Amino acid sequence: MHKLIIHKLGPVDQCELECVPFLTLTGFQASGKSVVAKAIYYFRTIKEDFMELAQRQVFHMIPSVGFGDDDDYDLGYGLTLEAGLQRFLCEKFFRVFGPMYGISPEMQMQYSYTENCSITVSYAQDHAQAIFRAEKVTVVFSDTLKKFLREKNKSFSVTPTGIPEQEKKLLEAELCQIFDDRYGVVYIPAGRSMLTLLSQQFSYIYATMDDFQKQSLDLCTRDYLERILRLRPEFQEGLLGLQEHVVRGQRLTSEIVQQALSIISQILRGTYQYKSGEEQIQLESGNYVKINFSSSGQQESVWILNLLFYYLLQKKPILFIIEEPESHLFPESQKLITELIALVNHCGHEVLLTTHSPYVLGALNNLLYANTLKPCFRKKAGEVIPDFLWLDDSKFDAWFVKEGTVENAMDEEIQMIQNERIDEISKVINHDFDRLLELQNADAEGGGLGCQNFYFERQN
Repeated sequence: MHKLIIHKLGPVDQCELECVPFLTLTGFQASGKSVVAKAIYYFRTIKEDFMELAQRQVFHMIPSVGFGDDDDYDLGYGLTLEAGLQRFLCEKFFRVFGPMYGISPEMQMQYSYTENCSITVSYAQDHAQAIFRAEKVTVVFSDTLKKFLREKNKSFSVTPTGIPEQEKKLLEAELCQIFDDRYGVVYIPAGRSMLTLLSQQFSYIYATMDDFQKQSLDLCTRDYLERILRLRPEFQEGLLGLQEHVVRGQRLTSEIVQQALSIISQILRGTYQYKSGEEQIQLESGNYVKINFSSSGQQESVWILNLLFYYLLQKKPILFIIEEPESHLFPESQKLITELIALVNHCGHEVLLTTHSPYVLGALNNLLYANTLKPCFRKKAGEVIPDFLWLDDSKFDAWFVKEGTVENAMDEEIQMIQNERIDEISKVINHDFDRLLELQNADAEGGGLGCQNFYFERQN
């Protein structure tokens, strides 16, 4: 079981949680939900970082001199794969979390993939001597991972056509094994409507940005934008056209695909299509609206829906990190998008969800509860909620992020999200209402003299 520990990073003072296949984070804004989500993104994408650096190392094997006998260098490329990955991950820390000028000297985060494989990122002890920002943090690999990195140093061979595909596939399989992780990562950040609003102009804007300007974007947002730009052409025939590319052997029934399409259609009140170089919502009436003129709810949700459906049809399993899927959606649509996310999870993908919405949490509880009913009721329950939307409580967890810490939000007895966490603010609202009601009742009991008594009390 993967485990994340965070200490003194941004608003998070202390966090320790296991990364189950469906993980939900809720809590007040600026409490640290995004920090936890980005930390998981940081560690779960290291497999891809490793693969990219291993290939770069091969293609930059230009003989060098003057490196001496330092263990961090070799006679070919310069940095070993181990040292290169350490340096890359130090810089990646700031690309994910931002400049963090006030970084705490006690900052540390650790991710354990297995009992013997882990990575720790902490504040550099010689920070006062740091010249580059990457030197403000240090990355330490567990012994098992160090050994693996040294064994794979310069492990690729090169042919006139590049690195043999078989060697790449072999290394990918070994990475999945050592990290106990076969999932790719798709990060869907909050604040999506502005990016969708600039849909027509964004390809040009992004193409004219230099590398420094692109690096000013946090890595999660940049990953999201580049993924959209790369995948948009796949939607020229809309979502229905994507079905032709379903990978053979994928365990998808037509019922599941149709359910996904139905949910998407209900949320968008139409279907998405990328046609003649522009993004459109094809309406049920047969007309269409350009995406930048669509509703804020459509703009916020369209690429959540597109990415979920696109990867649902693929064979490779994905960890979806989705921030605030409920943004700008009517409560019914919040329920529907939660069910689509659950459907994708049912089909073998993992999910990390951040939310402020009691409707999202309530919908999750319904999906958890349906799966706990006695066998004699399950068939009838399936008529209310299809069983491929049900959530397995043994693979689900919810946490409440508050005042720098994370608290488990699950009711251990019934294995559902605690009611008080579903609508944390309701008790504050109810308390204010009770106080107002007391004033009204006091006035009635005093024969309508409550206001006068209140006035005299204030004067005295």
